[in-house]
Amino acid sequence: MHLGLRLCTERGLSITSVELDSLLIVNCFNDHMPNASISHVYREGNGLADRLAARGHTCQGIAIFDRDSLPPSCFAAYQADLSGQPQYRPP
Repeated sequence: MHLGLRLCTERGLSITSVELDSLLIVNCFNDHMPNASISHVYREGNGLADRLAARGHTCQGIAIFDRDSLPPSCFAAYQADLSGQPQYRPP
């Protein structure tokens, strides 16, 4: 989360909403970021973030993706998130 927030700041993006699947981290940050909404969301609520996190475990170093450079394994999750479709994590 720290790296993502830093990358947003470096690119001049304002952060108004952050969704995390760790309730512990949500609770830690809610007291320290009054200008942003930090909320808990289960992995299924943001399939693209879940797929990118899984992909990140196979990368060395830092990988930055945008919608035009998503790994093929993430594109379906991106489309489902855009259309508001629920997603389920494979067992």
